[in-house]
Amino acid sequence: CANEVLTPIEMEQFERESGQSQMMQLIPDQSYLRERADAMSTVETNIVELGTIFNKLAVMVSEHREMVQRVEDNVEDANDNINLSLATLTNALTNLQTNRALFMRVLGTLIGFFIIFIIFFA
Repeated sequence: CANEVLTPIEMEQFERESGQSQMMQLIPDQSYLRERADAMSTVETNIVELGTIFNKLAVMVSEHREMVQRVEDNVEDANDNINLSLATLTNALTNLQTNRALFMRVLGTLIGFFIIFIIFFA
């Protein structure tokens, strides 16, 4: 091979073949590239699925925010109603105590008249 004289066409062909072998060394195996492409495709699919899941989660959080707001409004309404009921019951108790004192005065007056009636007219 060393003593052999190469024609320009043979030299070009030899350079092309050696360049191809060097390129083949630089370019990884095609099956490796396919595996990497499949892995990238799988990763892309997983990312899309995660995006869908996060969108659904955002919708659920938004729906629950409305429910929580309604619950909060109902709790506030219930608290207002309880406070109004407490004020009404306190007012009724005050009226009963005032009426009890009035009842005692009227009863005392009636008993007084009854005793005076018995003593003076009987």
